[in-house]
Amino acid sequence: MMKRLLPLFLTLLLLSACGKQGLPAESSLPESSAAESSAAESQAEEVSEEPSAEESTAAESSGESSAQGTALAPVRTLEGEYEAMVPAGMDDVVFPSLSHGETSQFYTVRKEGLWGLIREDETEILSCQSEEPVYLCPLGHWVWLVSVGDWDKWDALSADLEQSTGYPLCPGHGGDSYQIFATEPGEAPRYFGGVEGGHGIEELKPEDTRGDTFFPTQYTALFYYEGEAVDIEPGGYWNFADIEGNVLCPDEEFDQVGWFSGEALAPVQKDGKWAYVDAEGNFATEFVYESCWGSNYFYNPDTEEYELEEPCYTYSLWDGFAPVVRDGQWGVLDETGKEIIPCQYEAGAPYPGGAFLKKDGVWGLYLLED
Repeated sequence: MMKRLLPLFLTLLLLSACGKQGLPAESSLPESSAAESSAAESQAEEVSEEPSAEESTAAESSGESSAQGTALAPVRTLEGEYEAMVPAGMDDVVFPSLSHGETSQFYTVRKEGLWGLIREDETEILSCQSEEPVYLCPLGHWVWLVSVGDWDKWDALSADLEQSTGYPLCPGHGGDSYQIFATEPGEAPRYFGGVEGGHGIEELKPEDTRGDTFFPTQYTALFYYEGEAVDIEPGGYWNFADIEGNVLCPDEEFDQVGWFSGEALAPVQKDGKWAYVDAEGNFATEFVYESCWGSNYFYNPDTEEYELEEPCYTYSLWDGFAPVVRDGQWGVLDETGKEIIPCQYEAGAPYPGGAFLKKDGVWGLYLLED
């Protein structure tokens, strides 16, 4: 099924529902990249340096791998029996969303099917009571869809959150977002979204690209009503373009892509599987990785309806590493496209310079920087 991102009008409808409502009473590698996939062919078979026989035996007996020539062990473990962890960053107003940023010290965690909020040191901020992950709305307010009894209690909790985290609870509001698009390859990208007086098209400025030379761009048509562009047509495809319209992977039409965010690689999706490409347009991995976080509505051209998909994204690199999922198991990818930690863990979450990984029911923080 060809998947496409939720159009802006539906996104705005969903944004307007966040906050107080209900609270008191809520694959194969392309031929052009065959040379670049040599490292990926050996993924999960060895680590950066060959361990000694003694190290190999120890690793096999402990069920752990080795990374960068040393025995792999977490720098610390977590006490919580979390089913999932996701960075609780800003719900980005530019599609596709980013998964982390200035709020990286916070994680939304799931326990017994319900979500809460913790700091990276596992200090609990919001207990696991929400049916949806906790996140920051575009205005910097925590979205935690839980009834707290009455507005006085809600206001008190919001004030406590603002004092302890710098962000209050979301009071419920509308919001605007924008999406970078072009109608054909070679055309300079523009953005469509909220502008003064409604919605419209504006020229893209260098500061809109997050510092990346090539950034996610959807190639699609505009939907017009009474001579005015009112939305982006469902369909089309994704690629990367620069501010002048040059396309990074001109022979490809991706279902989804992620941001480089200053890293060496970015994720791309085809036919439900993810791969990673570098800033030259070369493939660093094959299309072998699975979606592992996030949810969104996608247009299904077969049914002509929008359908919820969860999970729907994979992670971008963060200080050189990204947790990935292959065959239902989690590992860690480095900036060369190699699985520096083979996919053999139960769950994972990104962390700058490493990752949180879950083994035998216990979460550990693994740091991989030199």
